[in-house]
Amino acid sequence: MLKKLLSKPKSKKKKEAASSALPTLDRLHETLEMLEKKECFLQKKASAEVERAKDYTKAKNKSAAIQCLKKKKLYETQIEQLANFQLRVHDQIIMLESAKATTDTVDALHSGSSAVKAIHQSVSIDDIENAIEEANEHTENMRQIQEALATPIGASADFDEDELEAELEDLEEEELENDLPEPPQRTSMEPSARVTTTQPANDLAELTKLQAEMAL
Repeated sequence: MLKKLLSKPKSKKKKEAASSALPTLDRLHETLEMLEKKECFLQKKASAEVERAKDYTKAKNKSAAIQCLKKKKLYETQIEQLANFQLRVHDQIIMLESAKATTDTVDALHSGSSAVKAIHQSVSIDDIENAIEEANEHTENMRQIQEALATPIGASADFDEDELEAELEDLEEEELENDLPEPPQRTSMEPSARVTTTQPANDLAELTKLQAEMAL
């Protein structure tokens, strides 16, 4: 009980620190921007004093030129201080950003762990096994339904598959025979030979008959 009471303020302090990190970072960035602007202004002032010292040197006013150089040295001292301030602010920004990133990472890990724990609590091994059994049962029922639908009924159930396959083979053989080319036909020379032999004999008989008529 004591640990629980002590842990609550710690958690509250962590949340408050995390929520105050962003405003603190914004304030540090604003401070850094202000220091940079001031440094730029002092650099311009120091440059202006150098130009004034040159003008006084040309005018042979040595004392006034020295005063200008003294002011330049004061400005340079302030510029150096501002550079140190900026370095410290940069250091604080880096440390705070790193701490915030660490805090955000830890919070994200805690959230992920809590989510996984909640999922594990909501799902049990028994639930998973029951779901798998139901899925298998539905699959088996669907398989049986598909087999029942695929079973032939009525007149198609009386067909002899072997007889149909034999008839199909006969049709295939017949198609193959029809596709084969026919053998070339042999031409008979005998009738023409007879014609050639008969024609000269007829011509000779007509010639003999014609000569006999002329002799008369």
